[in-house]
Amino acid sequence: MKKKKRISIRNLVEFIMKYGSIDNTISSNIKPIEGTRAHQMIQKSYDENYSAEVSLKYEFEHNDIKIRVEGRADGILIENDEIIIDEIKTTLKDVNSYNENINNLHLAQVKCYGYIYCFENKLDYITLQLTYYNIENASINYIRYKYSKDELEKNFLYLIEEYKKWIDLETNYIENRNNSIENMDFPYDNYRQGQRELAVYVYKSIIEGKKCLAQAPTGTGKTISTLFPTIKAMGQGNTSKIFYITAKTITREVCENTISIMKNKGLNIKYTTITAKEKVCKMDEVNCNPIYCKYANGYFDRINNALKEILVSKNDYNRNTIEYLSEKYCLCPFELSLDLTLFSDVIICDYNYVFDPKVSLKRFFDNRKNDFTVLIDEAHNLVDRARNMYSASLSKKDFMELKKQIKGKDKKIENAINKINSYFIKIKKDIDIKIAKDLQNYIELDKEPLELYTLLRTFIEKVDEYLSFNNDKNQDLLNLYFDIYSFLTIGEFYDENFITLFSKKQNDIEVGINCIDPSKIIQNIMKKIKSTIIFSATLIPNEYFQHMLGIEEDDYFISLKSPFSVDNRKIIFGTNINTTYNKRIQTSDEVVEYIKECVEVKNGNYMVFFPSYVYMKLVFDKMCLKYSYICCVVQENNMSEDEKEIFLNGFNDPSEETRVGFCVLGGHFSEGIDLTRDKLIGVIIIGVGMPQIGIERDLIKKYFDKNNNDGFDYAYTYPGFIKVLQAAGRCIRTTEDRGIIMLLDSRYNQKKYQYLFPREWFPNSIARRSDDVRKICEAFWNDSN
Repeated sequence: MKKKKRISIRNLVEFIMKYGSIDNTISSNIKPIEGTRAHQMIQKSYDENYSAEVSLKYEFEHNDIKIRVEGRADGILIENDEIIIDEIKTTLKDVNSYNENINNLHLAQVKCYGYIYCFENKLDYITLQLTYYNIENASINYIRYKYSKDELEKNFLYLIEEYKKWIDLETNYIENRNNSIENMDFPYDNYRQGQRELAVYVYKSIIEGKKCLAQAPTGTGKTISTLFPTIKAMGQGNTSKIFYITAKTITREVCENTISIMKNKGLNIKYTTITAKEKVCKMDEVNCNPIYCKYANGYFDRINNALKEILVSKNDYNRNTIEYLSEKYCLCPFELSLDLTLFSDVIICDYNYVFDPKVSLKRFFDNRKNDFTVLIDEAHNLVDRARNMYSASLSKKDFMELKKQIKGKDKKIENAINKINSYFIKIKKDIDIKIAKDLQNYIELDKEPLELYTLLRTFIEKVDEYLSFNNDKNQDLLNLYFDIYSFLTIGEFYDENFITLFSKKQNDIEVGINCIDPSKIIQNIMKKIKSTIIFSATLIPNEYFQHMLGIEEDDYFISLKSPFSVDNRKIIFGTNINTTYNKRIQTSDEVVEYIKECVEVKNGNYMVFFPSYVYMKLVFDKMCLKYSYICCVVQENNMSEDEKEIFLNGFNDPSEETRVGFCVLGGHFSEGIDLTRDKLIGVIIIGVGMPQIGIERDLIKKYFDKNNNDGFDYAYTYPGFIKVLQAAGRCIRTTEDRGIIMLLDSRYNQKKYQYLFPREWFPNSIARRSDDVRKICEAFWNDSN
């Protein structure tokens, strides 16, 4: 059977004929729904001689590949026996400006439709029409051209011949890639415990187009166990792209290293790692303006020729490689990484490139079903990350600050801000009544702020108009502009799973649209993906994650045992200490004693995790004051990347002295770090990790209570305990590691928490006072010698 390939006419034209510069000063801000409505209105304005949305296709064979170029002409009009192909474009520009400055991509697209129609209907000539419609003022401009079939054929065949070159490049590569995959064996001599089982479930999930939820403890080797079978499935044509998504930079590096291990065994595969624009930008500020940035200026003029060289010379497009190629070809590194994803087999990136509506890769994740496989590492983070992605807020203060800066520059923007301010003043009065009545400084609604949407859209329109005539680089204006745009984007997803929250914070008023339950959104995105593999060491309780991530009855769920011996660690519960918020000062001296007794038994590196910076600093100061001979270091708030690295380097070289790091749960050092062997011999966790009680968390509790779930657990218990599990996982990273894991909180006596304990936490020991800790630790380390 011949291989088949399809490409839309629009994508063909945009890929072969792209030109010009990256320019963030040019923005249509036209929503897809607005464009669709404009199209439909124009199409309905014609009589029966106008046929809307006419499918056109052209098929040809090239090197045993059957290729279809296809698209939909917006309309075909018969006027006085003349055939007219109509292409409708919505715009915010003056429609008459296109008379002199025609968009070559628009014209090329309608030329393709014209040629295919002439070819199918044996016409020698045809008329092409570009209809430009201004979505703000409803003005229309019809621009017509008449072409012969021969003229159109010349243009069309040029595109086809150029496209064939890219097909040949891709075909030759894929043949070599698939041969290398077929000959690739598992890159290690043996599978670890659980690895083969996980790999089999991953492979079956991809073949059958299902989801797989895998609870895989530290040491399982999740990265190779998921990547290897997925690449094998790709070699057999069961998936065309692999997205390896994760919340941590270090996990992305693990994925890169794993691919390198397989490449050393003969695998030939291309991968791209996407790094955030702010991190790879080579300019002093992120300003994608061709006047300011040489890497943006003329980017599209250079990119295709650069890609032809890059794709035959390199296969690994990690951050360092992309920065090198960016300099060599004078290309924006971020946009280059996005373009390289089109030709890559594996794309390594953050969650937001798949799930966030503001930055997701639209070129892959549009409304169509695809045959991609998405591997979600550290998946315990996804629920809260998605909740944040689909929430947005605006404050009165930002508008009033901007009003001062824009005063006298543009009356229309001033008027738009005044109307928004009046809206906030009305909300403030309502909140003040609420405060007087029941002391609550917020109002929650289960409906959208539609009136505010209208005011914000007017503001956006006026700013667009202002920026089109003024080269104003006011950063506050641009920041608020994009914040509003994000707010309106999130508003398009608003449903029964959202809450509108108006709150008073000191002298400011804030309005937020909060996604309380992101499960529906997550599931809708996963429905477009052939197979999703969801894995983490801390998917506990699995019922919660099955619900939130949409695991259906015929999907796969697997829970693996830890490959590490339980004899290598000692789990201690100090259950007589109350660490709830109002008891922390009272019990802090006891906490100091527990820590001291644990770390004094054996010299080495320890980490102590706290639920907040304030609590951590309280105990840290007391520890330093009372036991100054113990080396204690503390995680500061808002540490830079360099400061984090310096802090961690203190644990990389084990010494004969004891070093105790005081850190926060859920922070940089409680997830993702990998201190093996003697670099970390003990982890102490204070509390149960419960998030701070607040409005947003209480709204989550209220929502899930209403929907017959345990709201308190969904809002507080489970998110907190996941942080505890992650922190505990910093100890015992390899089969050679030995260490102590001590958890202090009276709530660990409760059955609710004991139900959540992973099987690796049994057997365990109970310490009812600090003296017990010393005895338990001495017995463990003596047995280890």
